[in-house]
Amino acid sequence: MPASISDDCPDQAPQVTSRDLDDNKPRSGSEVAYQWSPRTRRTVALGIGFLAALVLWGARDIIGPFVWAGIFAYIFNPAVQGVVRVTRVPRAVAVSLLFGIGISLIALVAIFVVPRITDELNHLAVELPAIVTEVEDILPAEILGQPMVVQDVIDSIAAGLTGILTDASKAIGAFRSAFTMMLHGLLALVAAGYLLLAGPSLVHGLLALLPANQKSEVEVLVGSINKVLGGFIRGEATLIVIMSVATFIGLSIIGIPFAVILAIATGFLELIPVFGPIIAATPPIIIALFTLNNFGWPGWVAALVVAGMYTVLRQLEDYLIIPNVVGRVVRVHPLVALFAIFAGLQIWGVTGMVVALPVAGVARVLLGYAYRRTVMPR
Repeated sequence: MPASISDDCPDQAPQVTSRDLDDNKPRSGSEVAYQWSPRTRRTVALGIGFLAALVLWGARDIIGPFVWAGIFAYIFNPAVQGVVRVTRVPRAVAVSLLFGIGISLIALVAIFVVPRITDELNHLAVELPAIVTEVEDILPAEILGQPMVVQDVIDSIAAGLTGILTDASKAIGAFRSAFTMMLHGLLALVAAGYLLLAGPSLVHGLLALLPANQKSEVEVLVGSINKVLGGFIRGEATLIVIMSVATFIGLSIIGIPFAVILAIATGFLELIPVFGPIIAATPPIIIALFTLNNFGWPGWVAALVVAGMYTVLRQLEDYLIIPNVVGRVVRVHPLVALFAIFAGLQIWGVTGMVVALPVAGVARVLLGYAYRRTVMPR
């Protein structure tokens, strides 16, 4: 039995047993549980945080797959919950069904889309010399006193790729990188499966560790973060699909070559604010200027039509798609968004660029919460 304070010795200190330390159940009546002081709790929390930071820094090369797993699980968790709610099947069955559908879609893409992309790449390799020649004919011979030869740039890129394939050490490094990428992809899928199986119980379990007087406040904060992350990730994924499909339809109607590649690139470049759409529109305009089209227009007319199409799509995106699909839930200034994306690219490559905007949105929520707690009067 846990020791208690004796009636005839009112000043006696409570005795602490191993059961008091091991048993987390609330004490009643005369039972007294030992608790750390606030300074001890802060010291332990800082120590655990420091050790966790060291572990994460040491394992930084494999964090990427888990980040992608979290993104995947976050996007598809509502679908799993919907299947469970409608069909009343166990969550594991719903997750298996989702993975089955995903594998089927990937197989369909591999069967119908990959051959089209391969054909367009082969066509690009055949047409590229003629396009380069035409571009060189209209460009000035020199820019700022330096000779402007597009073919030299193409040759240097080709020489680098050839060197990778012919140099044994570079080839081994390239294959090792490809194998690592495949391994990371498999790890991301497995981790995403576990996260989807855990579902809301994972969040509820973490919230259950908090004191009762703080739980409601943290739940509101988590709800705000969930609104930002959910709205941004699902909205951007929808935006990529909409812009890719719309661009492919438009380019196919006009008759611009390489429509599949250009459309996919356009969709993903929408993740980059301001400059992304400009970068996405530049290659189709150039290609339209120097290739044939379905309507027999001169190159400059086709280029103007393509530029007009991208402008219209951009306006529809800004005034129709983004407010209704993305909802501007992140609400960060475009300059801050631009800095966040390129900072993420510099720090963590493509993964950092993808997660930069939602991280900026979460930071906005947390800073707003900290401001309300520390500066604003109660």
